[in-house]
Amino acid sequence: MLKRLHNILKPKPKLPYQIIGEEKGVYQLVKNFYEIMETDPKAIHCLNVHQLIENKVPDEVKKKLFMFLCGWFGGPNLFVESFGPPRMKARHIKVKIGEQERDEWLYCMQLALAKHPFPLKKKERQSLHNSFWALATRIQNN
Repeated sequence: MLKRLHNILKPKPKLPYQIIGEEKGVYQLVKNFYEIMETDPKAIHCLNVHQLIENKVPDEVKKKLFMFLCGWFGGPNLFVESFGPPRMKARHIKVKIGEQERDEWLYCMQLALAKHPFPLKKKERQSLHNSFWALATRIQNN
């Protein structure tokens, strides 16, 4: 009985969406991510897979990443509600994404996580990094 009560009262693990700071945290992560991509020369190949407007990634693209990450992290499925299933590999098939672009994308995300204003434990940061690595590798098409 006591064991069952403990299991009922035991706090459930937080979703990545909660860990990252919910909507506000996802927004900040995406903002930092694209600021890094647009300004760091180490991300030039990743930046150049986008159709840029005055050397900036269009706001619509940034919004889509925000919407995708909200759902991917376990929050509201904003992307699915607006665009249907993510099918990320199919959505990126028109652009060359090789190891260099993948690694630059991960570099930008790693710096964005390091800059994140919401405190992340080392284990949480590593878990997010592993998830991003799996996603970026799945999207790679060249």
